[in-house]
Amino acid sequence: MKISLLTFALVAIFGSSSWIGTNSVWMELSLLTAKLPEGWNLPSYLSAIVQIACLGPLIYSIILKGIKVSIPTVPLIFVFMILACCCQLGLCFFWSDTSYIFGAVRSWPLYLLLFGLAIVDAISSVLFLPFMAKFHPAFLNAYFVGMGLSALIPSLLSLIQGTSNYWCDGNKVPHYDAPRFSVSVFFLINFFFTCAALGAFVILYKTGAHKNSIKVVPDTVDTPAESEDTSESNFQETSASGARLAFLLIATALVNAQMNGIVTSVQSYATLVYSQNTYHYAVTLANVVSPLASWLQFFLKIQSIPILAALTLCSTFCTGVIVYLAALSPNWIFGSEAAGSAISIASSLIAAGLHSYLRVMFAALLREGNHKESRLFWCGAFIQIGSFTGSAIMFPLVNVWKLFHSAPSCR
Repeated sequence: MKISLLTFALVAIFGSSSWIGTNSVWMELSLLTAKLPEGWNLPSYLSAIVQIACLGPLIYSIILKGIKVSIPTVPLIFVFMILACCCQLGLCFFWSDTSYIFGAVRSWPLYLLLFGLAIVDAISSVLFLPFMAKFHPAFLNAYFVGMGLSALIPSLLSLIQGTSNYWCDGNKVPHYDAPRFSVSVFFLINFFFTCAALGAFVILYKTGAHKNSIKVVPDTVDTPAESEDTSESNFQETSASGARLAFLLIATALVNAQMNGIVTSVQSYATLVYSQNTYHYAVTLANVVSPLASWLQFFLKIQSIPILAALTLCSTFCTGVIVYLAALSPNWIFGSEAAGSAISIASSLIAAGLHSYLRVMFAALLREGNHKESRLFWCGAFIQIGSFTGSAIMFPLVNVWKLFHSAPSCR
């Protein structure tokens, strides 16, 4: 089959809507914490809101798989993407509004709008992926490229905005430069990207790009001896297939726990201790590597479970290095700023590349065979389970027990 570049681009744009809403808020934290009454307690509140929103996929899964209620996928995707556009637009105007609630001044409009975005982002794992099962397998890669863009786009915008540029005076006090454009403009640009994703989805559906032909294999008649051998062979294949499926789903959860929960929680501690540039290079280049690694599956398709397991261990090792560097903060590894900066950036890039490649490969392998839509549903479910588990583990370590310590801006 000849792959349409236009369809590939539309799928990637559609996939970029998966987490762009939540990521856009996260990339503005340095400005939000400076202007909102919660200060540096704001990230912990927002993290809790995102975790509550993660209950959305659980409820959807119970309704769909537990109660067996048939829910039309396409209209539901359209509704959720409209909700994402509305919430993103609302951030442009109401992100700074506050009022007195529960004994304190709180940024409740920001809470509500982020909750709406997080609901869409979280449920995309179990709603958008099964929709992608209707496409040619090559377009699944395009979707994961789009997922990478959902982090890259806000990251690049934040760099252009200059949210964290500062200089130190003689007393080692940081002075932050004014951003090139406001928080409202930043959210407005992301609103346009979200609208583009909605438009891409509508075009994909209206043009019928999601329709896939199904080949029917005619039945054959076996002799009794052949039937007995076939029965034993099918039993062995089913057992092997079950073990393979279990590995792919568990590994999917593990990789996404590291990618979306662990690394994001401690990366600032592992990089900012060396310099602001180290942080920006690690985060931005990792967001560049992530969508590029999603393309790698076109050229290098690994289907061997032992090799995939070895790569998963490598990605876990890189994640462990990042956590170790974060635990050392505010001290440098080997007492060297240069060595620590190099190790921090390298581990971030390798981890991002492995996580993205493995996520695509696991999804591609799960898509093979029968019941591909159901398998991709569970792939999305385990993506969300892993992300939630990683965040749930790291949240108390970072925000409650405060095991990680930030370094002063000017050393």
